[in-house]
Amino acid sequence: MGIDYNNIIVSDGLVFYIDAANPRCYSGTGLTANGLVGGIGGTLVNGVGFSSVSNGSFTFDGANDYINFGNSSIVQVLNGTVSAWVKTSSPGAGYRGIVAKANNYGLFYLNSVLIAYDWGSDQARSTGINIADGNWKNVAMTFQSAINNGTTIYINGTPVLTTTISWVNNSYNLYGGAEFNGSQYSNCSASVFSLYNRALSATEILQNYNATKGRYR
Repeated sequence: MGIDYNNIIVSDGLVFYIDAANPRCYSGTGLTANGLVGGIGGTLVNGVGFSSVSNGSFTFDGANDYINFGNSSIVQVLNGTVSAWVKTSSPGAGYRGIVAKANNYGLFYLNSVLIAYDWGSDQARSTGINIADGNWKNVAMTFQSAINNGTTIYINGTPVLTTTISWVNNSYNLYGGAEFNGSQYSNCSASVFSLYNRALSATEILQNYNATKGRYR
């Protein structure tokens, strides 16, 4: 599909893909990031920046920046896989969104620790791992809403937490670099955001990590 650094990521079920390094997605200026699959792009809000580091990444100031990916039917999935490449040394205190659709699915920093949030039980699902070390991380979550232990979080292709999350409703948009509804803005860089309409296997998560990690060395 020509969407990726070396074009060998898993394509089955891929419905949304944003890559700051791909000029077809983002030229380096402007307020629009074009979706590379599915026709779903994003709007850069409140001064999201761009850096040429690692072939291209969006930069978020942690104060009010975010990318709005909207709430089309494509992002309204109960079972799926959400992923991002992110880097920070200080995302900000408390909850800070990485890629999140409130009341449904999302990955966050919570005092620099990678977590998911279970809106069904209104509590964090923490990996216990601080990922704010200034290095690029591939964070991913496969989820099956309301299935006991149907959700797994991965860091750099390795599973680090198996847990349960539950969908509440599809009222809110999907955001990158923040969970806007909670004013949970991250001070971070992010280069890729993706969504699948199915839960990838552990082997597929590792394949995606290996396919893209070369540009972050």
